[in-house]
Amino acid sequence: MTTTAGSRRWCGAQDPADFSGWVADRAAGAGPHLVPVTRVGRCPQGHLAAEVLDPSTRALEDALETLGTPTEGVAVTLTVPLLELAARARSGAVVLGAVPFDAVRVDEAGAIVVADRPPGASDACTGRTSADPAADPRATACAAGVLSRVTAAARAEAAAAAASSRVACTPPPAHPLPSPRDLDGARQLVTAARSVWDRVDARSAVRSTLDPVLDAARDGDARTISDALDLVVGAAPPRPVRWSRPGPAFPDEEHVGVGRLPDDTTDAIGSVARVVRDLVEQGIPLGRERRVPVRHVLVGTVVAGGLVTAATGLR
Repeated sequence: MTTTAGSRRWCGAQDPADFSGWVADRAAGAGPHLVPVTRVGRCPQGHLAAEVLDPSTRALEDALETLGTPTEGVAVTLTVPLLELAARARSGAVVLGAVPFDAVRVDEAGAIVVADRPPGASDACTGRTSADPAADPRATACAAGVLSRVTAAARAEAAAAAASSRVACTPPPAHPLPSPRDLDGARQLVTAARSVWDRVDARSAVRSTLDPVLDAARDGDARTISDALDLVVGAAPPRPVRWSRPGPAFPDEEHVGVGRLPDDTTDAIGSVARVVRDLVEQGIPLGRERRVPVRHVLVGTVVAGGLVTAATGLR
């Protein structure tokens, strides 16, 4: 996973029990395609808080726009992790939070990264109890999201953090609560996988088989999603995601990292290429108006060389 030093902090003020279950599940490790928890602690007001890694990624929709029409192999690479996570979530093997469509992302190596919103969580709480934020140092500390390193004790505390909340934090209005469809993370992951295959050439033979199966898997159980996963795996060999280099902003610019040949070298190479192309297409000039095909000249040269060799050997 390609990452930056950034992070995002969540506070379990809305539903401490659901949030603590997510933290305990994620702190134990949930695989390479889910954002990991890096620190766990409590804000001064008593709410369980968690910091998750903020990966350097691009949204799946933006990645698909860059790729254009992905091949079947690239679609397999992008959708297999999504269906695997969806099947695990439906079977209860992993606790998955809300997954808005922009939470499904692709890193620079072409790997899927899912940055789900923890259940029962809000953004780093403000905890303001007065008109002046500076009047309450506890609110300032809560907004800072004071966190401690993940330890065994912190993980045990996360699993048992269903205790009642002391003071409710105020979620920032800039981040509304997820919709009911977003709350079904497995459904959203299957929908994201379906959107990838929608970009594959409609003339592909696998589309007629996969499209209805993926549609049925959105609201299906873990077995239905696993069956769809098996079909995707067998659709084509996986291929790596290769990002195309962006074009120059101005006509006289070159791509970054691409050297430019001198003008005289470029002209010489172009002239030689044109001469060779003319000889192959029109033949070798013989006199003013006649041309001999290159193939005839090559055959004649080989025959003449064989005759000379035979005559020399007889002497």
